[in-house]
Amino acid sequence: MDGTIQLALRGVSRGLHLAGYFTAFGTMFLQAAFLRGGALRGMKPLAWAGCGIALLAGCAWFVLQAAYFASAQNFTETISAIPAVVQYTRFGVLLPGRMAALVLATLLFQANKPRCAALLAFFGVAAEAWLGHGGAMPGRVGGVLLVTSILHLAAAALWLGTLPALFLAVAKLPEPGLLVRRYSPFGMSCVAVLLMTALVQYVILIACPSALFDSGYGALVLVKTMLFVALIAIAAYNRLSLAPVLPASRGALRHAIGAEILLGLFVLIAAGLLLQFGPPAMAHG
Repeated sequence: MDGTIQLALRGVSRGLHLAGYFTAFGTMFLQAAFLRGGALRGMKPLAWAGCGIALLAGCAWFVLQAAYFASAQNFTETISAIPAVVQYTRFGVLLPGRMAALVLATLLFQANKPRCAALLAFFGVAAEAWLGHGGAMPGRVGGVLLVTSILHLAAAALWLGTLPALFLAVAKLPEPGLLVRRYSPFGMSCVAVLLMTALVQYVILIACPSALFDSGYGALVLVKTMLFVALIAIAAYNRLSLAPVLPASRGALRHAIGAEILLGLFVLIAAGLLLQFGPPAMAHG
């Protein structure tokens, strides 16, 4: 298979894995933190759907990454490489471990233990940081990048991951205004953390502004940034124009949240693709 196609498939499968993982975790978190009065109908199937997407995309990512590590030329060589990937690489241990944790968390959620489920799934979200550039860069700078990566992943999962569950809750709750008013400052806090950690990552990984225009990594950063700006614009519109006039704006709010979910999926796929490239600062450092 062509190297460019392999890279694209690895990036897309990683992005879809994150989307599914975030959705499962976000559903558990929204139920535990914002819907304490009992399980809202549809939340458990949504968590299972997220878990299923994370497992399927995660398996595809694992196989594609194993083929990349082993420079495998066919499926037989790829399968033969898997035991070595599990035994000798951080990736081979962390990805299956994170997927096992998500399955256990989803079972806990099914058993009406949303707080325990959300906490366990959160550890799986945070562990993703060790599969990125922060886990690969040594020294103090690597440590700073790892911490900011954990915070970035946490904020993304807490915001983007809760959007599908919020979409469902707005449709199901007889009076969604209270939930939306409570959720709005929480979402803004997540956005603030995302912006601050993205700035730190930019300084460490890109450093030179010209790298945004003369490298594949920089081009994907620009695409991801534009998608993120669009996400913030829709979220601001939800808060300022639609939330204050609930329940009359319920339908419009659901459409806007749906647009956020779609843009969020594109952001995560862009992030998955981005992590297939070496950042400019590492290439020159």
